Amino acid sequence: MRSKEIDANCIAILGAGNGGHAFAAYAKSKGYKVKIWNRSISVIDAIKKNGITSSGVLEGHFNTDLATPSIQKAIEESKLIMLVTTADAHKEIAVQIAPYLTNDQVVVLNPGRTGGAFEVSNTIKQHNGPFKPQVIEAQSLLFVSRCTKPSHVTIAGIKRRVPVSAFPSFYNEEAIPALKEVSSNFCETESVLNTSFDNIGAIFHPAPLLLNVARCEDPYVKYRHYIDGVSPSVACFLEKMDNERVAVAGAYGVHAISLKKWLNLVYGSTGENLFEIVQNTKEYQNVIAPSNLDVRYIFEDIPTGLVPISSFGEAAGVPTPHIDMIINLATSMCNKDYKSHGRTIESMELDKIPSYLLKEYVTLGDEFYIEIMNQESVLEE
Repeated sequence: MRSKEIDANCIAILGAGNGGHAFAAYAKSKGYKVKIWNRSISVIDAIKKNGITSSGVLEGHFNTDLATPSIQKAIEESKLIMLVTTADAHKEIAVQIAPYLTNDQVVVLNPGRTGGAFEVSNTIKQHNGPFKPQVIEAQSLLFVSRCTKPSHVTIAGIKRRVPVSAFPSFYNEEAIPALKEVSSNFCETESVLNTSFDNIGAIFHPAPLLLNVARCEDPYVKYRHYIDGVSPSVACFLEKMDNERVAVAGAYGVHAISLKKWLNLVYGSTGENLFEIVQNTKEYQNVIAPSNLDVRYIFEDIPTGLVPISSFGEAAGVPTPHIDMIINLATSMCNKDYKSHGRTIESMELDKIPSYLLKEYVTLGDEFYIEIMNQESVLEE
Protein backbone atom coordinates (compact mmCIF):
# COMPACT_ATOMS: atom_id res chain seq x y z
CA MET A 1 0.00 0.00 0.00
CA ARG A 2 1.14 3.55 -0.80
CA SER A 3 -1.57 5.59 0.88
CA LYS A 4 0.16 8.17 3.11
CA GLU A 5 1.31 11.50 1.74
CA ILE A 6 5.04 12.17 1.75
CA ASP A 7 6.27 14.44 4.55
CA ALA A 8 9.33 16.46 3.48
CA ASN A 9 10.39 16.72 7.13
CA CYS A 10 10.31 12.96 7.75
CA ILE A 11 13.39 10.77 7.48
CA ALA A 12 13.51 6.97 7.66
CA ILE A 13 16.71 5.43 8.98
CA LEU A 14 17.09 1.80 7.89
CA GLY A 15 19.68 0.16 10.10
CA ALA A 16 20.37 0.91 13.76
CA GLY A 17 24.08 0.22 13.90
CA ASN A 18 26.89 2.75 14.30
CA GLY A 19 25.80 4.93 11.38
CA GLY A 20 22.07 4.52 11.98
CA HIS A 21 22.33 5.67 15.59
CA ALA A 22 24.46 8.64 14.50
CA PHE A 23 22.10 9.64 11.68
CA ALA A 24 19.04 9.37 13.93
CA ALA A 25 20.58 11.57 16.64
CA TYR A 26 21.89 14.06 14.08
CA ALA A 27 18.58 14.33 12.20
CA LYS A 28 16.64 14.83 15.45
CA SER A 29 19.09 17.57 16.44
CA LYS A 30 18.17 19.28 13.16
CA GLY A 31 14.45 19.09 13.92
CA TYR A 32 13.43 16.26 11.61
CA LYS A 33 10.80 13.64 12.30
CA VAL A 34 12.84 10.43 12.53
CA LYS A 35 11.70 6.85 12.13
CA ILE A 36 14.27 4.10 12.61
CA TRP A 37 14.08 0.46 11.55
CA ASN A 38 16.20 -2.50 12.51
CA ARG A 39 15.66 -6.23 12.14
CA SER A 40 16.87 -6.85 15.70
CA ILE A 41 13.94 -6.48 18.09
CA SER A 42 16.25 -6.03 21.09
CA VAL A 43 17.89 -2.96 19.50
CA ILE A 44 14.51 -1.45 18.59
CA ASP A 45 13.20 -2.08 22.11
CA ALA A 46 16.24 -0.34 23.60
CA ILE A 47 15.71 2.72 21.39
CA LYS A 48 11.98 2.76 22.18
CA LYS A 49 12.68 2.64 25.90
CA ASN A 50 15.75 4.85 26.16
CA GLY A 51 15.93 7.00 23.03
CA ILE A 52 19.44 7.67 21.71
CA THR A 53 22.17 9.27 23.80
CA SER A 54 24.96 10.80 21.73
CA SER A 55 28.40 11.84 22.92
CA GLY A 56 31.44 13.26 21.17
CA VAL A 57 30.98 16.05 18.63
CA LEU A 58 27.20 15.82 19.10
CA GLU A 59 26.12 15.79 22.74
CA GLY A 60 22.55 15.15 23.77
CA HIS A 61 19.63 12.80 24.25
CA PHE A 62 17.21 12.29 21.37
CA ASN A 63 13.91 10.43 21.17
CA THR A 64 12.97 9.05 17.77
CA ASP A 65 9.40 9.48 16.57
CA LEU A 66 9.16 5.78 15.75
CA ALA A 67 11.40 2.78 16.35
CA THR A 68 10.01 -0.26 14.59
CA PRO A 69 10.84 -3.71 13.19
CA SER A 70 8.33 -2.99 10.37
CA ILE A 71 10.15 -1.67 7.33
CA GLN A 72 6.84 -0.58 5.76
CA LYS A 73 5.94 1.62 8.74
CA ALA A 74 9.42 3.11 8.77
CA ILE A 75 9.42 4.25 5.14
CA GLU A 76 5.81 5.32 4.66
CA GLU A 77 5.49 9.12 4.40
CA SER A 78 9.30 9.54 4.63
CA LYS A 79 10.82 11.80 1.97
CA LEU A 80 14.37 10.56 2.58
CA ILE A 81 15.01 6.86 3.14
CA MET A 82 18.52 6.49 4.49
CA LEU A 83 19.98 2.99 4.05
CA VAL A 84 22.62 2.76 6.76
CA THR A 85 23.02 -1.02 6.74
CA THR A 86 26.19 -2.70 5.54
CA ALA A 87 26.34 -2.59 1.75
CA ASP A 88 26.18 -6.39 1.43
CA ALA A 89 22.57 -6.11 2.69
CA HIS A 90 21.48 -3.46 0.14
CA LYS A 91 19.94 -5.89 -2.33
CA GLU A 92 17.91 -7.68 0.36
CA ILE A 93 16.69 -4.36 1.80
CA ALA A 94 15.79 -3.10 -1.68
CA VAL A 95 13.58 -6.16 -2.20
CA GLN A 96 11.81 -5.46 1.11
CA ILE A 97 11.16 -1.75 0.55
CA ALA A 98 10.37 -1.85 -3.18
CA PRO A 99 6.63 -2.66 -2.87
CA TYR A 100 6.05 0.40 -0.64
CA LEU A 101 8.08 3.07 -2.47
CA THR A 102 6.65 5.97 -4.45
CA ASN A 103 8.03 8.31 -7.11
CA ASP A 104 8.26 11.12 -4.52
CA GLN A 105 10.77 9.36 -2.27
CA VAL A 106 14.55 9.38 -2.34
CA VAL A 107 16.57 6.32 -1.31
CA VAL A 108 20.05 7.26 -0.06
CA LEU A 109 22.82 4.66 0.25
CA ASN A 110 25.06 5.62 3.19
CA PRO A 111 27.39 4.65 1.64
CA GLY A 112 26.84 2.72 -1.57
CA ARG A 113 30.41 1.39 -1.61
CA THR A 114 31.11 0.41 -5.24
CA GLY A 115 28.11 -0.12 -7.51
CA GLY A 116 25.45 0.15 -4.82
CA ALA A 117 23.24 2.47 -6.87
CA PHE A 118 23.25 0.05 -9.80
CA GLU A 119 22.35 -2.91 -7.59
CA VAL A 120 19.60 -1.13 -5.64
CA SER A 121 18.07 0.59 -8.70
CA ASN A 122 17.94 -2.68 -10.63
CA THR A 123 16.39 -4.50 -7.66
CA ILE A 124 13.73 -1.83 -7.09
CA LYS A 125 12.80 -1.89 -10.78
CA GLN A 126 12.36 -5.67 -10.63
CA HIS A 127 10.05 -5.51 -7.58
CA ASN A 128 8.33 -2.11 -7.75
CA GLY A 129 6.27 -2.06 -10.95
CA PRO A 130 5.73 1.45 -12.35
CA PHE A 131 7.16 3.38 -9.41
CA LYS A 132 10.64 4.87 -9.80
CA PRO A 133 11.93 6.49 -6.60
CA GLN A 134 15.23 8.31 -6.95
CA VAL A 135 18.38 6.57 -5.69
CA ILE A 136 21.36 8.53 -4.37
CA GLU A 137 24.74 7.00 -3.61
CA ALA A 138 27.01 8.58 -0.99
CA GLN A 139 30.75 8.07 -1.27
CA SER A 140 31.16 7.42 2.44
CA LEU A 141 29.29 7.61 5.73
CA LEU A 142 28.94 11.17 7.03
CA PHE A 143 30.05 10.17 10.54
CA VAL A 144 32.93 8.51 12.32
CA SER A 145 30.84 6.81 14.98
CA ARG A 146 30.64 3.80 17.29
CA CYS A 147 27.76 2.37 19.31
CA THR A 148 28.95 1.51 22.79
CA LYS A 149 25.64 -0.30 23.34
CA PRO A 150 22.10 -0.08 21.89
CA SER A 151 20.71 3.47 22.24
CA HIS A 152 24.17 4.94 22.91
CA VAL A 153 26.49 6.32 20.22
CA THR A 154 29.78 8.19 20.24
CA ILE A 155 30.28 10.44 17.21
CA ALA A 156 34.02 11.06 17.00
CA GLY A 157 33.81 13.19 13.88
CA ILE A 158 31.66 14.52 11.05
CA LYS A 159 33.29 14.50 7.62
CA ARG A 160 33.80 17.91 6.05
CA ARG A 161 32.49 16.71 2.69
CA VAL A 162 30.70 13.62 1.44
CA PRO A 163 30.22 13.50 -2.35
CA VAL A 164 26.82 12.22 -3.51
CA SER A 165 25.14 11.58 -6.83
CA ALA A 166 21.82 10.25 -8.06
CA PHE A 167 21.58 7.42 -10.56
CA PRO A 168 21.18 8.61 -13.22
CA SER A 169 22.87 11.92 -12.43
CA PHE A 170 20.32 13.63 -14.69
CA TYR A 171 18.23 13.77 -11.47
CA ASN A 172 20.89 15.40 -9.26
CA GLU A 173 19.30 18.83 -9.34
CA GLU A 174 15.95 17.39 -8.31
CA ALA A 175 17.05 14.78 -5.75
CA ILE A 176 20.04 16.17 -3.87
CA PRO A 177 18.68 19.44 -2.34
CA ALA A 178 16.58 17.55 0.24
CA LEU A 179 19.71 15.69 1.35
CA LYS A 180 21.79 18.87 1.56
CA GLU A 181 19.18 20.36 3.87
CA VAL A 182 20.02 17.59 6.34
CA SER A 183 23.72 18.44 6.10
CA SER A 184 25.53 20.93 3.89
CA ASN A 185 28.51 18.56 4.08
CA PHE A 186 26.83 16.46 1.40
CA CYS A 187 28.14 17.79 -1.92
CA GLU A 188 27.09 16.93 -5.45
CA THR A 189 29.57 15.07 -7.63
CA GLU A 190 29.44 14.21 -11.32
CA SER A 191 27.95 10.70 -11.15
CA VAL A 192 27.77 7.44 -9.20
CA LEU A 193 30.95 6.37 -10.98
CA ASN A 194 32.72 9.02 -8.90
CA THR A 195 31.16 7.88 -5.62
CA SER A 196 31.80 4.23 -6.51
CA PHE A 197 35.42 4.57 -7.58
CA ASP A 198 36.16 6.89 -4.64
CA ASN A 199 35.32 4.03 -2.27
CA ILE A 200 38.10 4.72 0.21
CA GLY A 201 36.87 2.13 2.71
CA ALA A 202 37.67 -0.66 0.25
CA ILE A 203 41.33 0.32 0.49
CA PHE A 204 41.42 1.37 4.13
CA HIS A 205 39.47 -1.42 5.85
CA PRO A 206 40.27 -4.99 4.74
CA ALA A 207 44.00 -4.80 3.97
CA PRO A 208 45.20 -3.40 7.33
CA LEU A 209 43.02 -5.96 9.14
CA LEU A 210 44.27 -8.94 7.13
CA LEU A 211 47.90 -7.78 7.33
CA ASN A 212 47.54 -7.58 11.13
CA VAL A 213 45.54 -10.79 11.51
CA ALA A 214 47.77 -12.25 14.25
CA ARG A 215 47.19 -9.20 16.43
CA CYS A 216 43.52 -9.13 15.45
CA GLU A 217 42.90 -12.69 16.66
CA ASP A 218 45.05 -12.48 19.80
CA PRO A 219 42.59 -12.19 22.73
CA TYR A 220 45.24 -10.42 24.81
CA VAL A 221 45.96 -7.68 22.27
CA LYS A 222 43.93 -4.54 21.74
CA TYR A 223 45.19 -2.21 19.04
CA ARG A 224 44.00 0.72 16.94
CA HIS A 225 43.04 -0.14 13.37
CA TYR A 226 44.55 2.91 11.70
CA ILE A 227 47.16 4.27 14.08
CA ASP A 228 48.72 0.92 15.06
CA GLY A 229 47.60 -1.21 12.11
CA VAL A 230 48.90 1.05 9.34
CA SER A 231 52.66 0.79 9.66
CA PRO A 232 55.03 2.31 7.05
CA SER A 233 55.08 -0.99 5.13
CA VAL A 234 51.31 -1.44 5.30
CA ALA A 235 50.90 2.16 4.12
CA CYS A 236 53.16 1.36 1.16
CA PHE A 237 50.94 -1.61 0.23
CA LEU A 238 47.79 0.51 0.60
CA GLU A 239 49.21 3.08 -1.82
CA LYS A 240 49.75 0.34 -4.43
CA MET A 241 46.13 -0.76 -4.00
CA ASP A 242 45.02 2.86 -4.21
CA ASN A 243 46.97 3.43 -7.42
CA GLU A 244 45.16 0.48 -8.98
CA ARG A 245 41.77 1.87 -7.91
CA VAL A 246 42.61 5.26 -9.46
CA ALA A 247 43.82 3.57 -12.67
CA VAL A 248 40.58 1.58 -13.01
CA ALA A 249 38.55 4.76 -12.58
CA GLY A 250 40.67 6.49 -15.22
CA ALA A 251 39.85 3.76 -17.73
CA TYR A 252 36.22 4.87 -17.49
CA GLY A 253 37.01 8.57 -17.78
CA VAL A 254 36.67 9.21 -14.05
CA HIS A 255 39.25 11.21 -12.11
CA ALA A 256 39.31 9.41 -8.76
CA ILE A 257 40.71 11.17 -5.73
CA SER A 258 43.79 9.60 -4.11
CA LEU A 259 43.67 8.27 -0.56
CA LYS A 260 46.13 10.91 0.62
CA LYS A 261 44.15 13.76 -0.92
CA TRP A 262 40.89 12.36 0.48
CA LEU A 263 42.30 12.37 4.03
CA ASN A 264 43.29 16.01 3.59
CA LEU A 265 39.94 17.10 2.14
CA VAL A 266 37.79 15.21 4.62
CA TYR A 267 39.80 15.52 7.84
CA GLY A 268 42.39 18.21 7.06
CA SER A 269 45.18 15.66 7.67
CA THR A 270 48.67 16.41 6.38
CA GLY A 271 52.04 14.70 6.22
CA GLU A 272 54.96 13.81 3.99
CA ASN A 273 53.54 10.38 3.09
CA LEU A 274 50.47 8.20 3.66
CA PHE A 275 51.84 6.79 6.92
CA GLU A 276 52.36 10.25 8.40
CA ILE A 277 48.98 11.48 7.15
CA VAL A 278 47.19 8.56 8.82
CA GLN A 279 49.08 9.14 12.06
CA ASN A 280 48.06 12.80 11.96
CA THR A 281 44.33 12.08 11.51
CA LYS A 282 42.84 12.89 14.91
CA GLU A 283 39.52 11.20 14.11
CA TYR A 284 41.38 7.87 13.81
CA GLN A 285 43.29 8.10 17.08
CA ASN A 286 40.91 5.94 19.13
CA VAL A 287 39.34 3.65 16.48
CA ILE A 288 39.94 0.16 17.92
CA ALA A 289 40.55 -2.69 15.47
CA PRO A 290 38.14 -5.66 15.30
CA SER A 291 39.01 -8.79 17.29
CA ASN A 292 38.17 -11.26 14.49
CA LEU A 293 37.61 -11.40 10.72
CA ASP A 294 33.83 -11.80 10.88
CA VAL A 295 33.33 -8.05 10.55
CA ARG A 296 32.12 -5.61 7.92
CA TYR A 297 35.70 -4.67 7.02
CA ILE A 298 35.76 -8.13 5.40
CA PHE A 299 32.22 -9.28 4.62
CA GLU A 300 31.13 -5.83 3.39
CA ASP A 301 34.19 -4.08 1.99
CA ILE A 302 35.53 -6.98 -0.05
CA PRO A 303 32.38 -8.13 -1.96
CA THR A 304 30.96 -4.61 -2.37
CA GLY A 305 34.27 -2.76 -2.72
CA LEU A 306 37.33 -4.65 -3.88
CA VAL A 307 35.50 -7.25 -5.96
CA PRO A 308 33.60 -4.72 -8.13
CA ILE A 309 36.71 -2.55 -8.54
CA SER A 310 38.57 -5.66 -9.72
CA SER A 311 35.67 -6.56 -12.03
CA PHE A 312 35.61 -3.06 -13.54
CA GLY A 313 39.38 -3.34 -14.00
CA GLU A 314 39.17 -6.71 -15.74
CA ALA A 315 36.48 -5.42 -18.11
CA ALA A 316 38.62 -2.40 -19.01
CA GLY A 317 41.90 -4.35 -19.25
CA VAL A 318 43.44 -2.70 -16.17
CA PRO A 319 45.37 -5.13 -13.92
CA THR A 320 44.71 -5.00 -10.15
CA PRO A 321 47.25 -7.43 -8.64
CA HIS A 322 47.40 -5.93 -5.13
CA ILE A 323 43.61 -5.60 -4.87
CA ASP A 324 43.25 -9.19 -6.09
CA MET A 325 45.84 -10.30 -3.55
CA ILE A 326 43.68 -9.02 -0.67
CA ILE A 327 40.53 -10.60 -2.17
CA ASN A 328 42.32 -13.94 -2.46
CA LEU A 329 43.81 -13.65 1.03
CA ALA A 330 40.38 -13.04 2.55
CA THR A 331 38.92 -15.90 0.50
CA SER A 332 41.58 -18.28 1.87
CA MET A 333 41.40 -17.09 5.49
CA CYS A 334 37.59 -16.91 5.67
CA ASN A 335 36.81 -19.93 3.46
CA LYS A 336 34.42 -17.91 1.33
CA ASP A 337 34.66 -17.22 -2.39
CA TYR A 338 34.16 -13.47 -2.34
CA LYS A 339 34.59 -13.10 -6.11
CA SER A 340 31.59 -15.34 -6.82
CA HIS A 341 29.46 -13.66 -4.11
CA GLY A 342 30.48 -10.05 -4.74
CA ARG A 343 29.25 -7.34 -7.08
CA THR A 344 30.53 -7.72 -10.63
CA ILE A 345 29.96 -6.05 -13.98
CA GLU A 346 27.56 -8.88 -14.77
CA SER A 347 25.58 -8.79 -11.51
CA MET A 348 25.23 -5.00 -11.80
CA GLU A 349 23.89 -5.48 -15.36
CA LEU A 350 26.63 -3.34 -16.87
CA ASP A 351 28.27 -6.02 -19.02
CA LYS A 352 26.31 -5.07 -22.17
CA ILE A 353 27.40 -1.42 -21.99
CA PRO A 354 30.79 -0.64 -23.61
CA SER A 355 33.19 0.94 -21.13
CA TYR A 356 33.51 4.08 -23.24
CA LEU A 357 29.73 4.65 -23.00
CA LEU A 358 29.36 4.00 -19.27
CA LYS A 359 29.69 7.68 -18.32
CA GLU A 360 26.78 8.55 -20.60
CA TYR A 361 24.70 5.71 -19.19
CA VAL A 362 25.14 6.86 -15.57
CA THR A 363 24.15 10.37 -16.64
CA LEU A 364 21.07 9.52 -18.72
CA GLY A 365 19.96 6.13 -17.40
CA ASP A 366 17.59 3.60 -18.92
CA GLU A 367 16.60 5.63 -21.97
CA PHE A 368 20.23 5.74 -23.06
CA TYR A 369 20.56 1.99 -22.37
CA ILE A 370 17.50 1.24 -24.52
CA GLU A 371 18.96 3.37 -27.30
CA ILE A 372 22.22 1.38 -27.13
CA MET A 373 20.34 -1.91 -27.32
CA ASN A 374 18.29 -0.68 -30.30
CA GLN A 375 21.43 0.41 -32.12
CA GLU A 376 23.03 -3.00 -31.53
CA SER A 377 19.91 -4.72 -32.87
CA VAL A 378 20.06 -2.62 -36.05
CA LEU A 379 23.75 -3.43 -36.54
CA GLU A 380 23.09 -7.16 -36.08
CA GLU A 381 20.37 -7.02 -38.76
